Formats: sequence, structure tokens, C-alpha cells
Amino acid sequence: MKEIIFAGFGGQGVLTGGLIIAYMAAQKDLNAVWMPAYGPTMRGGKANCVVKFGETVQEKVGSPIMEDADILIAMNEPSLDYLQFCKPDATVFVNSNAVRQDYDYPEGMTVISVDCVHLAQEAENMKGQNLVMAGAVIKKCSLFELEYATAAMCRFFESKGKGKYNDKNIKAIECGYRAVS
Repeated sequence: MKEIIFAGFGGQGVLTGGLIIAYMAAQKDLNAVWMPAYGPTMRGGKANCVVKFGETVQEKVGSPIMEDADILIAMNEPSLDYLQFCKPDATVFVNSNAVRQDYDYPEGMTVISVDCVHLAQEAENMKGQNLVMAGAVIKKCSLFELEYATAAMCRFFESKGKGKYNDKNIKAIECGYRAVS
């Protein structure tokens, strides 16, 4: 089972980013859950979500509770508080624009720094920083193929009446995907 924590400030799209990853898993008939959490002041307050999904169609997800994450996506430095809910060998993706370079991470964790602002500018989609990060995670952790991920993301936004932004959103996810090796 994969467990992902997507965290940041309200308004950074962390809930949407996590929901899109859960949607991608569910569209592959994998058992998936998404559990959001946010403070009373949504924009600017702390926000996070937990995404869990089975790695095979048969694998069940027992609980949506944050327990033993494989991946932490930290869009800001306060989000690193969630390291305590990660496995010792977790992969941590940090927004280099909002997390100090000299942050002291626990030993054994793999840290990937992503310049979300620059990449979103490159994609001409400043609101797509969450999608940039999702693209980086999807590639680095081998979650989904890019073609599948972009098609699923487009279906997700179309179902919400936001399909007119698909071209910009595809650019954002592709920029994140290309930014990591």
C-alpha cells in the first residue's frame, strides 16, 4: 500500500493535489482513500490530506488515518511537522521556495527539492504549483505513467466543470514530471 501526505497552507492546492492522485489510483480500480484536514481559516491556514491506495487491485486500504507514510509532500516548512508520521526511509518532496535548504531531515529519508514557483511560471500556470509537485512525485515514485496521469487529471477537472484549464494543467504536471530524474 502507498501512503502519501500532501501538506501546505490553505490555498496552495494541497487538498486538490491529493484528491487528483487518489482519483488516478481509483481510475485504475485500485482501492483508494483521501482524507482532508484543514484549520478554521482555510486560506493561509494549515491544510493537509492523506492519500492511501493499494498497489494491486486486491490490496485493501484499512484506514485513512495518517500512520506510516511512504511519501511526504511539503509545500511549506511547517508541513515538515508531518515527518513524524513517515516511515524512516520515506521520500520527502519539498517546495524549494518555501523550505530552507539547510533543514535537518531525519537520517535515512530521501529528500527531493522541487522549485514549484519557477516550474509553474514555465508552465504559465502559477496556480498549478500543486500539479507541478504531483508530476514530480508521480515520476520519481513510479506511481503512474505520464500519459495516464494527465488523462486522468483532465477527466477529474472536466467532472468539476474546470476542463477549460486542462491545457495549462497538463503543462504544469509535465513540468514537474520532467524536473526529476
